[in-house]
Order: sequence, then structure tokens, then C-alpha cells
Amino acid sequence: MGGLRTIFSYNSERGLTFILTWTARAIQVLIVGSVLLGVALLFEINSLVPWFVFDFIALGWALFVVDSVLTFVRPALSYYFGLVLAVLALSASLPQSAHWAFIEEGLLIPSAIFITGSVMQVLIVILVLYYAFSVRRSK
Repeated sequence: MGGLRTIFSYNSERGLTFILTWTARAIQVLIVGSVLLGVALLFEINSLVPWFVFDFIALGWALFVVDSVLTFVRPALSYYFGLVLAVLALSASLPQSAHWAFIEEGLLIPSAIFITGSVMQVLIVILVLYYAFSVRRSK
């Protein structure tokens, strides 16, 4: 967490250090969590979708892996990259009626992956926007 501390050290006199560090840590956890959930997603859909759809989803997962590495190397850049990836993931998954059918049919594991992943992506969007506005306001 030393990298996060140096990024936010200029806010210590205003008391925003804790809030920004907490937000940054939450974003980091959500991005890494998305990678871990992506492993379960790839395992689950391997035999369900055509190979080109699987490759497209695997590419998105690989971008999340790159983003999770960036959270430790270049945190601020990673958050905005994660925001873009989260919006793309939500725009690709939420409109799909097949994803909602998992819930309607009572399929536990696919439903849990879909719901958990969607909630994580929404939280990434909210927290990155909050982070961006907080950093901007503190300057």
C-alpha cells in the first residue's frame, strides 16, 4: 500500500487521505475480484458458447488481468482503465436475454456469476467516479 500512500499524501492536511485510500483499495479489490470471478465464468461457459464468443470473452478477461496488474503498478491509470472495462462488460452482458434466463430458470452457479459480476462492475463504476471527483475536489 506504499504506492497508494504516496499518491494521496498531499491530502493529509485535509483529512481526505483515509477516504481516498479506502476508495482506491476497494477499487483494487473489485478489479482483482473480477479477474477471479472471470476464471469461474470462463470455466462455466467453455462448453456453452461457440469458440469465437469464448475467445472474445477470454480477451475481455485478459484485459481485466492486465488491469489488475496495473492496480499495483500504476493505480490511478488502472482505475480509469477499469472504469472503461466495467462499462464495456455491463453493456455486453446486461442486454443479453440468455443471462436473465439463468435467473428465471433457477440455475444457481450461472446466476451467481452473472449477478456477482454485474454488481462488481457497477461498484467499480460508482467508486471510480467517486474517486475521480474526490481527487479533483481535493486539488
